[in-house]
Amino acid sequence: MEVVPGEMNDAMSSPSGCLGSILVVEDSPTQAALVCDLLNQQGYRASWARTISEARVRARNSPPDLFLLDRGLPDGDGSLLCQELKVDPLTREIPVILLTAQDRIEERVEGLLGGADDYIPKPYHNEELLARVHGCLRTRALQLALRQKAEELEEKNRDLVATQARLVQAERLAAIGQIGLAIRHEVNNPLSTLMGHAELLLGQHDKLPPEVQRKLEVIHRSCTRIRDVVSRLEELHEDRTVEYLPGIAMTDLRDQSTEGGDRKGV
Repeated sequence: MEVVPGEMNDAMSSPSGCLGSILVVEDSPTQAALVCDLLNQQGYRASWARTISEARVRARNSPPDLFLLDRGLPDGDGSLLCQELKVDPLTREIPVILLTAQDRIEERVEGLLGGADDYIPKPYHNEELLARVHGCLRTRALQLALRQKAEELEEKNRDLVATQARLVQAERLAAIGQIGLAIRHEVNNPLSTLMGHAELLLGQHDKLPPEVQRKLEVIHRSCTRIRDVVSRLEELHEDRTVEYLPGIAMTDLRDQSTEGGDRKGV
């Protein structure tokens, strides 16, 4: 009785924890059954496709971990399918082992240059086939592990860069706070003197010419503004910057509670 692909796949369901899924592309039902049975006995999950067109559909819907691909197929040369698989982003990294009954050096070179990962002439020993399958899947597993490690390192590097940026920001804010304390200590005393004299003179506005009074009011407002800026500098808890000139950012010390204040910073 002839074995059909669907029946073979159902009969060869993989055990849990299989070593990998393998799609055997072979036009001979007998040969396909022997290969799939051998692979399943070793812990792989083997399935069968008879033609290139069927293999294309299977590869698109459920990509295996390895293709075991015969060159002589009813609808074309298996090496052409190999080339298709190696340019498709979905399957290009899946290893391909080519099988052929013609063991000519030209065919081997053609198959390997077409993207095949290995090449086995027919007839072959079961031990050789299993060794080649194991080698391809092991190489693939190592590649995946390296990629995972690279992605983990990249993520850790991003976290490190973000942490470093936060530390720099914290150090910057701490430095600004220390500068604010120093400025407040050195500025407040003379600033209070200026404001006190301005207020004292403004209290005698009836004795002052209007022009002098206006200038005193400007001095008092400016002193008040300096006092407020120094206070905000000391109490700055977040890194606020504003671009005053193209490519030049400065710490924004404007009063956030007011709208449309002058764009002055330190």
